[in-house]
Amino acid sequence: MAAKATIICFIITFLILGGIAVLIAWLADKMKTPTFSLDQAAVEDYNFTADNRLNATFTVVVRSHNRDPKYKIDYRVIVVSVYHSGYTLAYDTLGPYTAPHGADIIFTAQPTARNVMIANSGMARDVRNETRARELGFEVRVRAAVRYEVKRWKHKNYTLRITCTPVLISLSSGKSSQSTKCDVDRY
Repeated sequence: MAAKATIICFIITFLILGGIAVLIAWLADKMKTPTFSLDQAAVEDYNFTADNRLNATFTVVVRSHNRDPKYKIDYRVIVVSVYHSGYTLAYDTLGPYTAPHGADIIFTAQPTARNVMIANSGMARDVRNETRARELGFEVRVRAAVRYEVKRWKHKNYTLRITCTPVLISLSSGKSSQSTKCDVDRY
């Protein structure tokens, strides 16, 4: 009977210690979401026509910093979009990139709007007023399919949704926007 009680006690102790080890490993293995900033934004070949059609080539320079000390981040696909009043004006697709732990990567996108019709009259009025003022206000959104990886062990895939706002672009020649911090959601 004493041998049976000893075995049961050993099994319970083993399960408790194993559970604690798994809990500690799970708590210590939390991945950190990278930070993003929009370092520069500029526009070239800008033309907003009388019939509310937009033609422009945006240049967007985005910096990503991998804050995680253990994981490298593989960016499989990155889509950079330029929005105004909730409407997509232009987008560009980039990738792949790899950010080693603790490193920055910088990617440059050139979303292009070609003959984009702005049907919303309020938005068209806003864009026309901003064109006259020679300063455009936009929002840059980045969506990235990523994979966190440690050595050969691959972790779960995520989608990062990055929003950089406000982005003010001067239409005066040679001027670009100032750096803008971005909000990041991981899902």
